[in-house]
Amino acid sequence: MNKNIISKITSVAILGTLVTYTVPVFAYTKDETVYSKISADGSNYSTIVSDHIKNDSQQELINDISDLLNIKNVNGDETFTQNENELVWSANGSDIYYQGETQKELPIECKVKYELDGEEISAEDLAGKSGKVKITIEYVNKDEHIVKINGKNEKLYTPFVVVCGTILDNNTHKNIEITNGKLIDNGNKTVVIGMSMPGMQESLNISKSKIDIPNKVEITMDSTDFKLSNIVTYVTPKILEESDLEVFDKIDEIYSQINTLQSSSKQLVEGADTLEQGANTYSEKSKEFDAAMKQVSSGVKSANQNYSKIDDGIKSINENSSILQAGAKQISDGALSVKTNLQNVSDGIVQLQGGTKILQDGENKINAGIKQILASMGVETSQVSSTASVIGQINTLIETNKSAITNLENANKTLDAKINELKTNKETLKNQLASLESLPEESKTVIKELVNSQIASIDEQINTTIPAQKNGNNNLIKVLTANNGALNQILSSSDVKKLDELATGLLQLQAGMDELINGTTSLLNGETELKAGVDEFANKTQVLVDGSNVLYQGTEKIADGTKVLSSGSKELKNGLNQLDVGAESLSEASTSLTDGANTLAQGATTLSEGMTTFDEEGIEKICNYINGDLNNIMTRLEKLQELSEEYKNFTMLNNEEQGDVKFIIIMDSIKKADENKQEAYIEEDKTKNN
Repeated sequence: MNKNIISKITSVAILGTLVTYTVPVFAYTKDETVYSKISADGSNYSTIVSDHIKNDSQQELINDISDLLNIKNVNGDETFTQNENELVWSANGSDIYYQGETQKELPIECKVKYELDGEEISAEDLAGKSGKVKITIEYVNKDEHIVKINGKNEKLYTPFVVVCGTILDNNTHKNIEITNGKLIDNGNKTVVIGMSMPGMQESLNISKSKIDIPNKVEITMDSTDFKLSNIVTYVTPKILEESDLEVFDKIDEIYSQINTLQSSSKQLVEGADTLEQGANTYSEKSKEFDAAMKQVSSGVKSANQNYSKIDDGIKSINENSSILQAGAKQISDGALSVKTNLQNVSDGIVQLQGGTKILQDGENKINAGIKQILASMGVETSQVSSTASVIGQINTLIETNKSAITNLENANKTLDAKINELKTNKETLKNQLASLESLPEESKTVIKELVNSQIASIDEQINTTIPAQKNGNNNLIKVLTANNGALNQILSSSDVKKLDELATGLLQLQAGMDELINGTTSLLNGETELKAGVDEFANKTQVLVDGSNVLYQGTEKIADGTKVLSSGSKELKNGLNQLDVGAESLSEASTSLTDGANTLAQGATTLSEGMTTFDEEGIEKICNYINGDLNNIMTRLEKLQELSEEYKNFTMLNNEEQGDVKFIIIMDSIKKADENKQEAYIEEDKTKNN
């Protein structure tokens, strides 16, 4: 039997069997994502599991089980109690998001092999090399089951679908190819996406000569100064959703129609005999056909002449679709850039809040020192303590003032740096505004409003918020400097009698400090409100980002469709030309049909004999395959569907929970040693600054 026919029939059977089932009602749904990091050679070194319990019924308490380590709530302040693997969450009607660590072995193992110019090489040695590079990523299914198939114990694997991908720089990688995947090249970067179904070949027990189900992905390229970004792998036990299979609703009719196919084949044999008898009648009607063909030839010639106008219109549509696509891409990029810069503004406000808090702490310390000196001077009872004690307190206050002055000066330097950073962000946004002129007016208006709003927020910080804070700092520096001068003058003159005057000044200074502390508190509250507004604006900007991405994807489909339409129009136009020529030839040949009718009668006899052979050697064998091998495959697929439905969780799941799980495996990038050290230094520096 033809191998292509077997492949098509089996593929339909696979798709038709893997139908999802109706999910029963559970108290909660536990959505689990397993994040695993592996080295460039495929070795696993870290696995973190993130769980989301959907509390649709808004229960106060949620019973859960988990074998994760170091469990923590990552999106809320809900607490839990734990007794071994049993968890009880105080949900208060909310969803629960938590994560933890695990040492469990993943159900999918990743094996990676690198080759340079045909020779195997380690990932570390490959970094920075040039030549023909081949990367082989093999996935091994380790979730094995023994099930009954037609009364026998057979080995089947949970049907995982594995999708992996990475991004390659076109400047250093050329002639990129991938097996079982797709390449998306934008000119500067190439996105590489591959797919595999490890264990499916063995589970179906199908020979690779009939259907080759991949369990690995191979990427080849010509590289210069080789380096590789992270390869991200997505694994799911859910092969298809119900909506994907509507086209196969009638697949069960295949078996019921096998007998019909057999009987129809018999009828074809009988029909061939009847055809021989009808050939004589056809000879008589050939003269009428000759007259009709002359009319057909005339009609085809007219259609061919008029179709040129339609073809010109289709060409115009195809040429202009690229302009629409480019505009949509600019909208998408602009919206994403606005959101990114909003995040930078939000981060800047956080830094500003940190500086304000430091200033507030310094003010409180100064105020406390003033109160301590006043207390030591006995201001409340109008009695002054011993001169030596007071002088000691004055010296302490002088040093405290000096420290506060230093902190205020450093705070002003930080604020100056922040102003420069905000000015840079403002110039970036202005440049983005200039790049929007080529966009459609409606899209340009929306993005301009967003960018101008962000620029106004930056101007508010540059011109009002930060200058006000600096002015307050400078005023306080002047007061503290003057105070130290007065204190030093008193100490140098040893005039204790002036301590009463000092006490009066300190009381005034304390009143001023109280007002300054209140002002700093108001400033901190204002910064908090400003950050909340910027964050809300950034969240709303995400709506524009999502919408612009949908618009861009739509224009891509339009562009692809117009290309197909243009190509099809050219083929149709060529077909009309050929049809025109063919119609004329057919008209000329129609006069010869009468003679050909006699030959047709002889051919009908040959057809009758051939149909008998077709029935015995073709149809009968197909029917035997459907009722034999394919029936066995369908049984295996039903078992695989059950395994897919049963795989609901990687860690633990109780009887009250419906589960869903997916795996994300991130493989380390490959870079030269000096680049890795530089990145490590940058990360360490970021950690220190934070």
